Amino acid sequence: MTEDWQTADELDVERMIEQSTHEIWDEKLVGKIYDYYADDVLVHGAGGDIQGSEALVEDTLTRLNAFPETEMNIEKVIWEGNPEDGYYTSMVRTITAENTGPTEYGPATGKTMEDNLGIANCLIQKVDGVWKYVEEWIVYDKIGYIQACTDDDDPIHDY
Repeated sequence: MTEDWQTADELDVERMIEQSTHEIWDEKLVGKIYDYYADDVLVHGAGGDIQGSEALVEDTLTRLNAFPETEMNIEKVIWEGNPEDGYYTSMVRTITAENTGPTEYGPATGKTMEDNLGIANCLIQKVDGVWKYVEEWIVYDKIGYIQACTDDDDPIHDY
């Protein structure tokens, strides 16, 4: 199932970022995480670290359950690197989604999170001959996310 670009000597970085993001978030093909992420990937985020592709699949399914109609829009991709050392990438994105499922903050609110700004910084390297995300650092508007997941009278809405 691996496409030629995933095993090419030099990576088409923007294609990997755009295609993996589209397939996982827009097409909801969460199992593609196994194709794009190393088995032992380490993802650093506001809620703590996620270790391994299996845990990343579980986290992604939880988020998509809470926000099933997530629209991920890539605003900008920048990168540098080479085939020997790998590629350091940054993807600026926005998410618009309605909270129709439970979250760690409680039951669904039906509120829409609009243009939630975030940045995913990644290290992509070859693993067993295939380009994979091996480490990721994610930051996003956590307050905006929490506000979409909580009632309007919650103190977080004072920010």
